[in-house]
Amino acid sequence: MIVALSFDADQTLWDFDAVKRRALRATIAEMERRGDVPAGAVTPEAMDQARDVLVQRFRGATHRLEEVRERSFAEVLTAQGHPTPDAAAAVLVEHYMNIRFNQIELFADVAPAIALLKGRYRLGLLSNGNTYPERCGLHDTFDAVVLGPDHGFEKPDPRAFAMVASQLGVDVTELAHIGDDWDDVEGANAAGATSIYLNRTGDNPGFRSDADHEVRDLDELVGLLDGELRPQA
Repeated sequence: MIVALSFDADQTLWDFDAVKRRALRATIAEMERRGDVPAGAVTPEAMDQARDVLVQRFRGATHRLEEVRERSFAEVLTAQGHPTPDAAAAVLVEHYMNIRFNQIELFADVAPAIALLKGRYRLGLLSNGNTYPERCGLHDTFDAVVLGPDHGFEKPDPRAFAMVASQLGVDVTELAHIGDDWDDVEGANAAGATSIYLNRTGDNPGFRSDADHEVRDLDELVGLLDGELRPQA
């Protein structure tokens, strides 16, 4: 019987990709305004590529993603011949993070679904990202919060699911995890939780058939929990 739910964060509860693009574009504009780089020399794609290289390098280690982003800025500035890339990156990452955290917008179905589910289930947040729920209007929503960078392991590692289940006070077999990516589905399956693939975009990835259930949005999730997954008396 499912008595607890854990949610992925980025692209599940909020549109991380959109706010990241806004933050990167604004940071590049600030770089150009400050004279750190010539106009048009740096693109959001180059900024993200530098960050992704560092994330792979540090995978499996405890790290702050803010520091990874700052270091990626420094590497981009170094490639552009900046004389003091570390100092400039320290200023620019504050500019980026201010937008990145303060302009997050929840998907429209999140607040109504959470209002219906809270009280009926123990609720957890399980993310490989670094956005704490209080930073995006979800104060006091979750009974447990597990962010991978804080612990040195992340989804799809079964330990991540075991940790959120433990913090929720349930067995992992009593947990359903909802997320939009491969690591959500495969990680939940490996841990023994129920996997629910949230397919907001209608994609058909290879892991789709591995999910125990699939929903298009959180309204459909509520329907699934009220129907097929409803606890039997």
